[in-house]
Amino acid sequence: MAAGKNTVRWLHLSDFHVGKDDYATRKMFDYILAHVQKRKQDGFVPDLLFLTGDLANKGLAEEYEMFWEEFALPLQEVIGGEIGRHTFAVPGNHDVARGRHSAFSRDEIAKADSRYLDPTEEGAEKRREMLIPRFSDYLDNDCTHTKKELDAADGAFARRLDIRGNEIGIVGINTAWLSKDDADRGQLTPGKALVEKVLQSVQGTRLRIVLGHHPVDWFRSDQVRPIKSLFGQNQVLYLHGHLHEAWTEPTYGGGQSYLAIQSGAGFQAREGEKWRNGLLWGEADLDAGEVRLQPWRWNSEQQAWTLDADAFHEHHRRGERWHYPLPGAQPAKISYAPALAKIQSPKGWAVYEADALSKHCAALATDVALRFFDGAVPDWPIALSSSIPRREIVGRLAENFQRAEEADRPIVSLLLAAGCEGKTTALLQAAHAVVKDRTDWRILQRRDDSQPLTEKDILPLLDKNFRWLFVLDESDRVAAELLALLKRLPRELVGRVHALLACRDSDWRSSDASGLDWGSAVDLRKESLIGLGHADAESIVQAWQGYGEAGLGDLARVPDGLRVQTLEAQAKKEAKTKSGAFFGALLTVRNGSDLHGHAGLLLERLGQREIRGGGTLRDALAYIAIMHAEGLEFLSRPVLAQALGCPLDKLHRDVLVPLGQEAAATTTSSFIFTRHRRIAETLVSVLEQECDEDIEQLFIQLSEAAVTASDTVYVPELGKWRFALSAHFFDKGQQERGIRIAEALLVGQPEHTETHTHVANLYRKAKAPERAVRIFRDSPIVDRALRGFYHEWSIAEGENGDQAASVALGSFSLSDQCSDKRVDNDRAMANLASLGLAFGGLYEAYNTLVFRDARMAVVVLGQTLRLDAVAKKYFQIHAQESASQGASRPDLEQAIQLLRNGTVEAERVGFEVPFAAFPKADALTFVGLEELVRSSRNRSSGRRSG
Repeated sequence: MAAGKNTVRWLHLSDFHVGKDDYATRKMFDYILAHVQKRKQDGFVPDLLFLTGDLANKGLAEEYEMFWEEFALPLQEVIGGEIGRHTFAVPGNHDVARGRHSAFSRDEIAKADSRYLDPTEEGAEKRREMLIPRFSDYLDNDCTHTKKELDAADGAFARRLDIRGNEIGIVGINTAWLSKDDADRGQLTPGKALVEKVLQSVQGTRLRIVLGHHPVDWFRSDQVRPIKSLFGQNQVLYLHGHLHEAWTEPTYGGGQSYLAIQSGAGFQAREGEKWRNGLLWGEADLDAGEVRLQPWRWNSEQQAWTLDADAFHEHHRRGERWHYPLPGAQPAKISYAPALAKIQSPKGWAVYEADALSKHCAALATDVALRFFDGAVPDWPIALSSSIPRREIVGRLAENFQRAEEADRPIVSLLLAAGCEGKTTALLQAAHAVVKDRTDWRILQRRDDSQPLTEKDILPLLDKNFRWLFVLDESDRVAAELLALLKRLPRELVGRVHALLACRDSDWRSSDASGLDWGSAVDLRKESLIGLGHADAESIVQAWQGYGEAGLGDLARVPDGLRVQTLEAQAKKEAKTKSGAFFGALLTVRNGSDLHGHAGLLLERLGQREIRGGGTLRDALAYIAIMHAEGLEFLSRPVLAQALGCPLDKLHRDVLVPLGQEAAATTTSSFIFTRHRRIAETLVSVLEQECDEDIEQLFIQLSEAAVTASDTVYVPELGKWRFALSAHFFDKGQQERGIRIAEALLVGQPEHTETHTHVANLYRKAKAPERAVRIFRDSPIVDRALRGFYHEWSIAEGENGDQAASVALGSFSLSDQCSDKRVDNDRAMANLASLGLAFGGLYEAYNTLVFRDARMAVVVLGQTLRLDAVAKKYFQIHAQESASQGASRPDLEQAIQLLRNGTVEAERVGFEVPFAAFPKADALTFVGLEELVRSSRNRSSGRRSG
């Protein structure tokens, strides 16, 4: 879910101790990057990135190089946006080179009249003499925009940021000035005068966040109260680390409150050791006046990130987050008192009594029954009808609640099944079986699977005079909220609230739901619906026979004694496919002979039903079918609503429910499909052959809708709409279709560099480099952009025959002038490999030695990097050909100069600059590349010597 206008989000990391265990640390880097990527896909994108010290283990330069190159900078790329300028770091005690000036006196420096910790030039000079040298490697390798500000007169840093119209103050202090040994506690101070001065810089901001490494109670006794008072008077959030576990504590100082928030350690031990590695997500809701925190830890047994449920006090927990009042705000309160009068259910939820449901047990009318047999999504009247058989799984689910009235904690029964296996019908039937003949039971059902489970909305519904059964289909997305609610039930409801859940087994496994600590609070019982047993097959065929030939469909032509066997055999055959085995078998044996005609009639019927926005249900089904038929399973509600012109909050009622009733579509909590891929494929065939539908244009409309919708709401898998959709068709041989879909997005997003790059890449792969070059040369982008933009442009120019342009662009993409971010290993590897081709081409064309030598320089630089197999082959070829032409291998310093010389000469032989701001070749610098190469060489040397 995207952040609200007045909500500020952050990711808080601390205590990595890089250099302590390189292999295990790198693994943790990978785990964190994957976790952040998933959170981003789920819509939680941080506005701020905080690093609160102990980045290194011994404060060595190579430790910081590893931290920034292999983790922090890739993390910024994962998060994207302005996070590079919104990353803030402070040092910790492990960021001190303890061997430097180790004999200094903490007591002398901390004296009030020492002036070491004054926010003045005199104080700065004193710190530079004694203290700053101990942090020199930390400061020299700091890649944030506050680099070296701890070395200035203020001895701290402050920034005022505008985040969605809210002015936010960020302050960084150095609590490790006096860190010296393992007896630091009670001996430290960030300098009261330094703290006071820097806090003045952020007064008047709507939110003030202070970063340090140590807890305040680690400060010198004469410093604790004054600094607490400053924090309280400024009502700050104080984010720190050091103790290697997450904790938070509202604290008072100066008569007012501040909130201390402690993050766990990013890395402190290998898997299997007693220490846990963790991180902390946070957000401040400025309208609600509260801070919401979410601590995570790496669970080695599950090989997954799980909530650190023990980190904060359970009193503050609501769902997956812990809520605290924002300093200066009144705490939000939740009333757990049972309702005395009827309370309106939240949107998408409903309460049912057993007697009311029992009225649905009559037989179904023929047309309703046939629609269900064809795959209509069941509701209570269908599922509970005597016309619909109860499969064996229903009895097993209901038995789990036999002793529910004696339970002292919640019973949660979970039904897992593949899509289209009949789980929704079984869920509703089992729920009724549980409450049947029990007048003191109530069912609380989520009718719209896209609606959230919000504790403050649900708790008031739970009258203590009743027992309650939650009924949740597609439950993976609200599993954490449900578990949190069950843990926080008022005493009078404990043992009186239970849950019956259903979920696609793949969704449950891939979501956080499977990793939740269910056993700590509930009795979880899992049941699986797999395949079609003989008894179930018999009851299904009998139900069809109750409606004669219309009910049996094609099966009416099979002898009576073979019908059950035919259904069972088809179910086993379908189980070998990736689509739903149960529904696939039903579909085949009843409608297999005329699925085309069945699809045609369905489209004709739906074409007569108009929806908001001017379209019809046929239009909606066409969008759904084309995606499902291609196996592109990322059509979400926001995208479909935008394409149809239907308000998102009306999509469920006006589109998804009627399509479900017509056996046309089904949903998960995130995405929309037809009832079976075979139906989708048939629908697309009918749309093309009989309706003259332009399928390609439908894909274009959906991709444009996804991008448009993303301006206002979170769109799951947005990157797939931007890039994967067109690449899908291109890779399956439909190159022109793939290119046209990509071009349509380019027209709508002329400023989007990645879209330009993607379209040009497709042209180049289609052996049309001249069209790729035209994309770049006609681009309105005239300023610095992503390195990948210029790298792809470079390759296109080279394949189009302009090797000089290829060199100029390729060198620019490697240069410091192209981006504020230092070039990484993979980008350098790809750029240098392609530059080798361009320099080789120029040497063949002009026989100029500078091009030959530049090609060998590329080899020397490239072969220091971590290379994949393709790059290794390229560099071997470059090396062999350059050597055969008489080139000798330069050292690294010479290689950088030879690369520059080759670029200058390429410009001289002729290259029309792409835009006025493009720098001259002799103005390019390659400090970032040189540092990367040196770091790679040093690591390689270290591995060889080890």
